[in-house]
Amino acid sequence: MRSVNAAIRAAERDAQRRHKQAVKEQISNDAAEAVTGWKEYTDNLVSVHTNLAESINWTSILNQPRPIEPKLNTHHLDAAQEQIKNYKPGFFDFLRGGQTRIVRRLNEALKEAPEQDRLDFETAHYEYLNALEEWEVDRNLADRLLAGDANAIKEVISELQSLSDEALIGSAISFVIEDNFIHAKPEVHSDEIIPSFRRKQLASGRLSETKMPAGQFNELYQDYVCSVALKIGGDLFQILPLEEVYVTCQTHMLNTKTGYKELTPILSVQFVRPTFLSLNLSQIDPSDSLGNFNHVINFKKTKGFAAITPLKAD
Repeated sequence: MRSVNAAIRAAERDAQRRHKQAVKEQISNDAAEAVTGWKEYTDNLVSVHTNLAESINWTSILNQPRPIEPKLNTHHLDAAQEQIKNYKPGFFDFLRGGQTRIVRRLNEALKEAPEQDRLDFETAHYEYLNALEEWEVDRNLADRLLAGDANAIKEVISELQSLSDEALIGSAISFVIEDNFIHAKPEVHSDEIIPSFRRKQLASGRLSETKMPAGQFNELYQDYVCSVALKIGGDLFQILPLEEVYVTCQTHMLNTKTGYKELTPILSVQFVRPTFLSLNLSQIDPSDSLGNFNHVINFKKTKGFAAITPLKAD
């Protein structure tokens, strides 16, 4: 009996050890997931610019050849005539009395062939007219865009409002458009989009969550805003044949004179196509990269952004 009780106690201790180990592993796994989620979120904030819109080659569109108008052909008729010409009654066709049926079927196919050719032509001609209309519209738009026409730029922007669909960019984008000129004004998120804490996993496997230092917080927000500016500039270069674009990021900031939050410009950049295209977007630091361009920013690590006067007053 004593040995039985000892075995029971040993089994209980073993079960407790396994339970504690399972709890420890679960805590460790939960901590790892929390840290990974935090890291992915902050990485996404500063890499908005790495996912640009599809590129549109307007010169290539302008030079696309005119669709070829279809002609009425006699494919079905030719095939039916060929079948009649090559038909030779077989021995078993004659014995079974099937020759007459086969010849009748071939003659019916010959009779129907011109109508099938006509229907094929009508379908091809309908598709041709649609292709021709699309070709003319696209070519006209490309021609006007390459000439810098403001209305053409507006048409492209209105068709591609997905520029503002990405949640990380902000709540809206407005545009000032003139001939050979565009000034995009994204309304970026406030610094509330930045987490106020840091996460890491301790050697014990547990999660450590501490307040993010003000300097790191402000620099992370700066990188986010600069990443949005790069994203907007890059998207515009992808969809428009312009050599330069202006981007001014705005956000709601407290006006200490009025005590209210107001939409305030905090970053203004003049992006130039050749320089932008030379960047390795996946490797740059968003804030550092703006040193390649004419820009205005008023940022301090200890205080964050302050209001600026945009490069273009419009």
